[in-house]
Amino acid sequence: KPIPRRLLPDVAVVRVPDGDGGYGDGRTIVGVRFERKRSVVDEPHRSADAGNGTVYIDAVNSAGAFEVPPGSRIEIRGLSLYVAAVKACEGAAGKTHHWELSVR
Repeated sequence: KPIPRRLLPDVAVVRVPDGDGGYGDGRTIVGVRFERKRSVVDEPHRSADAGNGTVYIDAVNSAGAFEVPPGSRIEIRGLSLYVAAVKACEGAAGKTHHWELSVR
């Protein structure tokens, strides 16, 4: 089953590398989930989280979904993040169920 829409509250704009050192036009994906990585730093004036985390994109319930290539930029919740890695998770029939983007 797809990830339920109620668990996909975020909207993301993805800019894929254009091959010339820049990024292409933004592509909007509606219905994604951004989970920030929770960590602790021993310095009171520095945030460990700074946007690090995982973005979940469902193959069915995320409107505009596509396999985002590593190296892309993603704008979500007012943050502009770098897509460091992408994991395609398969469903029972061998089709992509969802993607997990490691962002920083």
